[in-house]
Amino acid sequence: MRLLLINQYFPPDHAPTGLMLESVVGVLADRGHEVTVLCAKGGYAGAALADPAAGADEAAAGRGAVSVLRIGASSFGRASFAGKLADYLSFYLAVALVIVRRRPRPDRVVVLTTPPYLSVLARLAGKCAGADHAHWVMDLYPDVMVAHGMLREGGIARRVLASLARFGFGGRRCAGVMTLGPDMAGKVSAYLTGGRKAAWVPLWNTDPVADHAGLHTAEPGTAGSTGRSAADDLRLARGWKKDELVVMYSGNMGLGHRFSEILEVVRLHFMAEPGMRGVAGDLPRVRVVFYGAGKRRREIEDFLRDHPAAPVELHDYVSRDLLAAHLRSADVHLASLESGWEGTMVPSKLQGIFAVGRPVFFVGSETSSIGEWIKESSGGWVVAPGDHQALYRAILESALPDACRSRGRAAGEFARRHFDRQLNSAKVAEWMTGGC
Repeated sequence: MRLLLINQYFPPDHAPTGLMLESVVGVLADRGHEVTVLCAKGGYAGAALADPAAGADEAAAGRGAVSVLRIGASSFGRASFAGKLADYLSFYLAVALVIVRRRPRPDRVVVLTTPPYLSVLARLAGKCAGADHAHWVMDLYPDVMVAHGMLREGGIARRVLASLARFGFGGRRCAGVMTLGPDMAGKVSAYLTGGRKAAWVPLWNTDPVADHAGLHTAEPGTAGSTGRSAADDLRLARGWKKDELVVMYSGNMGLGHRFSEILEVVRLHFMAEPGMRGVAGDLPRVRVVFYGAGKRRREIEDFLRDHPAAPVELHDYVSRDLLAAHLRSADVHLASLESGWEGTMVPSKLQGIFAVGRPVFFVGSETSSIGEWIKESSGGWVVAPGDHQALYRAILESALPDACRSRGRAAGEFARRHFDRQLNSAKVAEWMTGGC
């Protein structure tokens, strides 16, 4: 097939949506399809990409033809709403011009959801080009905007934007809609007509090093065949003690996440004086570390200002080459999803954590995709939003001998069966080129 894939970001940019798309493009090329990726020159964090050629604009010999077309659009980045909106609008316009002029015409236009409502453009462009259109939904609009507080449920703006979503996913040329999990598939299906249902395939870990790294040495402090592991070295360099339970949050600190429970647990139970194991001598020594950025990073900054002696650290993102060792350096990870955001997005944080054999404390609904996967896998603990005492009990349980090890092994096994990069990207590629 001749496919036109559209997303605002694509490697060498590090945006997660582009990294996922890259894996699928590789499968499509291996299967002999002719693929064009349409993306912006500007990067996820703003400014133009330093080396667009690093995006592998042509596939290796013997594979299907792949071209990456980086179109001109503003690149203000995500620092301000106005800049982000300008990037979106200029990208829409540039995409429309390319599609109208492009020859030969594609058989199918497949869009992701960055920027929002590419679905509308895909339907209109597909009609003009005589092509099918299909949709790989990473974020569901306008539901994300309602959860964000930008729109009122039942309001006029919400109804108008919902109609736009139905239009984008509709029409006789719509080949199908793919989502990221069962809760999202249920929400998206409400926008589909004629009894159609959205499909879903889980995302996967985007770091090839972390795909299998450390699963044979899932426990912190366990040396591999070459001696001390990279995770051990990183833990030592960071000054984390062997007897500490390190709880890590690594990734985007956006409005769809929540940190109040873990910060409250630290305030009530683990505000230890230097050299103490905790408020009481029988408590484990706990260190909570945050790596990343986003609108809710301010909550951690405020907490540290008010509680400078707290066993809490705040850092920026780590480089991609350190990611596998970084994730393995923690004993247990923290993930969260704010109430009301279920089904509007499915954060891919769990895939990377499970891939390196680490368990997770998840603060969110047990009926969300992440909640269901954690329960099914036994790879962590699910805590209801607002229940900081339940999170405290989970932390105490995780500090028991073998608790993290057993749940980490379960997490790694689940990742191999359900979050495998090759298997899941092949499923998405098959969906893109089949009857959807």
